[in-house]
Amino acid sequence: MSTPTAPPEVGSSPKPEFVTTKKPSMISIDELVKIMEANTLQDDPREKRTERSSKLVKAYLIKNEPEFVRVMGFRDRGWMQNKDKGDAFFKAQRERADNADVSGEQKFFRMMIQIADEMNGLTGALSPQTARGPNMKVLDICMAPGGYTAAVLKFNPRASTFAITLPKDQGGHPIHIERSRLAGLQLLDVTMLVNEYTDKPIPPNHPDREKFLTIRPFRFHSFDLVFCDGMVLRTQQREDYREKNEVIRLSTSQLILAMQRIKPGGTLVMLLHKIDSFPAANILHIFSKFAKVEAFKPQKKHATRSSFYMIAKDVQAGHEAAKAVVEEWREAWWKATFGGETGTGEPKLDPPESVVLNMLEEFGEQLMEMGRPVWRTQGDALSRTEYAGDGSIVRSDNAVGLSNAVKPSPWRDLRESLKENVPLPNSRSPVGSSSWRALRENVPPQSTASPITPSPWDVVRESLKDRVPPQSSTSPTPLNKDLEDI
Repeated sequence: MSTPTAPPEVGSSPKPEFVTTKKPSMISIDELVKIMEANTLQDDPREKRTERSSKLVKAYLIKNEPEFVRVMGFRDRGWMQNKDKGDAFFKAQRERADNADVSGEQKFFRMMIQIADEMNGLTGALSPQTARGPNMKVLDICMAPGGYTAAVLKFNPRASTFAITLPKDQGGHPIHIERSRLAGLQLLDVTMLVNEYTDKPIPPNHPDREKFLTIRPFRFHSFDLVFCDGMVLRTQQREDYREKNEVIRLSTSQLILAMQRIKPGGTLVMLLHKIDSFPAANILHIFSKFAKVEAFKPQKKHATRSSFYMIAKDVQAGHEAAKAVVEEWREAWWKATFGGETGTGEPKLDPPESVVLNMLEEFGEQLMEMGRPVWRTQGDALSRTEYAGDGSIVRSDNAVGLSNAVKPSPWRDLRESLKENVPLPNSRSPVGSSSWRALRENVPPQSTASPITPSPWDVVRESLKDRVPPQSSTSPTPLNKDLEDI
């Protein structure tokens, strides 16, 4: 395994809180098979199947990374053992997102601003080094409702902001930022900008031939900061044949366009899903060859989800590795759009095992360093949910790894003694609001159901115990902190 480079320092950002006490080891195909047989690697009910490439990445992480094992245990409990609760939760979540009213859309807009504020505070991403006052230019791909652009203007009031976003009449989100604050706006489907992604002519028999766009938005601009925040919308109006390839079409469209517009040394921010999947891990690996890459996951919003953001700084689009991968993305877009027997797109093939193993050999340690805070944040959040948590997980502030970080909750023993004697919270209550919030989130409702069977992931965690440094016996627990004012 090659020695990883140190993660880049960003301003006064806190250093990553990870400790590795044992060098990770590569995984053989035989070990992969054994791990696949022993564990549930299909960890999301919304996915029809997990590609073998991602299973190989997960198996490597199961062997080497305690924080990943911990979060997989919660995923297994929430999406497999408690499938009914998990399905109900995600169904309600989808319905709220698809049928949001004006109030819901405004809430989404404010949430994006809050995520951007947290992102900038930890990574400085919204104020790239190439930016200089009124000369700073920002491109927000798939902008609506516009929270990230609004946050940029809050930190950089004189910046020129440009945006591309799906029109509302095609299923896009409404725009909540004042359009007068934008230097340029294009309302269109970014996946249809054919002249951006290929030099080949559009096949004459394609059913959507007339819908492709030949314009090249903001072609004569270069940008200090580019957002690639698009995700496939269930509300978008599109033909059925597009469904199977829309994810790859959207991701490659954003990446190609961003790389053809970003200024040398600029910053690219991209929304990704599951840092433990091969597609996400591979993008991080690719960008690490021509940029300074870090992963950011908000702790206040979407903490239970597997989504995170790649922050790529000092992007050198003219690097040979960058130019080569842009050509790969262009070919992938073409195949997903015009390939196959019908000429309406062919599915992307899973890469051979040798490609995945090579990525892990070169990038595995860095992947774990980037992923550790992401998994820790998601694991902590899932531990407090009804569908994935069991109310018995409380982490100490300096917890690193697994075995010593997962402890029986003191709330369970305290609950009965408090429930009859604690007054209802009000403005005169000596109990701080944070204490009540912690009590509500950590105490599970009484149930007559049988106790949850210990997860098989506990066994895996025990096998990784030697990778976890000992915890200080004097470190404060959330309970200590929450009860300070009682």
